[in-house]
Amino acid sequence: MGKHKKWRLFLVAVWLISFSSLWGQEFSDFFVDFLRYPENQTKYIQFPIKADNATIRNSASYNPITLSARNNIPVLCSDSLNAIMNLPFSVVSIVNFNKETTNNCVFEQRDKGWRLMSYKHENIKDQPNVEFLNFLIQYSKDESFQMKHTIFPFFYRIYKTPARNNPETKLLMPREWIKLDFISTFPSLCIFNSNDQAPNRQLFVFKGAKMAQFFNFILINKKWYLIEIEEYK
Repeated sequence: MGKHKKWRLFLVAVWLISFSSLWGQEFSDFFVDFLRYPENQTKYIQFPIKADNATIRNSASYNPITLSARNNIPVLCSDSLNAIMNLPFSVVSIVNFNKETTNNCVFEQRDKGWRLMSYKHENIKDQPNVEFLNFLIQYSKDESFQMKHTIFPFFYRIYKTPARNNPETKLLMPREWIKLDFISTFPSLCIFNSNDQAPNRQLFVFKGAKMAQFFNFILINKKWYLIEIEEYK
């Protein structure tokens, strides 16, 4: 085989690997980076883009989407992250608890990877998950309510190995409980394609680019309960 032909085959292989990596990038990884580096967001936007009742035609008119703490990103969903990652599109509602608003964003997979296609601001009351959000607010503010809506003995698992096996498991009793305040810790919350009828909610917390914590909530007799926390070292 000639040198030129080998070189062409090498370039094709590199292109295929790069294309596969872009197309196969998990949405959670893309989205966390999208929020961590707002200065780079215009690279991942399909202009012109629909924004509320207007059309933004170029990067000069675009205002980046930001969180108050971009290295501490909470993601809420009603399914596993893996199930959501298999979709060719993703709808994310970014909730701002202080302003009581949501920014509903639509992302799609294109030939160059994920792209933001549109976004729209709405009142938090119009969010499909408003019932769970109200629960989260009350859970954070009312200590008595929190104790009643936490199932004891409470499982707290700590994973210290990359393989995430053989966790250190603690069973916490009410006297050992330290009050959680999700709203103060996470004034913004990102909701992934969430089915508001599902009987569970999973809150994943990314610190930097890595998974740091996982909170598992479950619906029992129309009432929400926190049943488990996992921590990844």
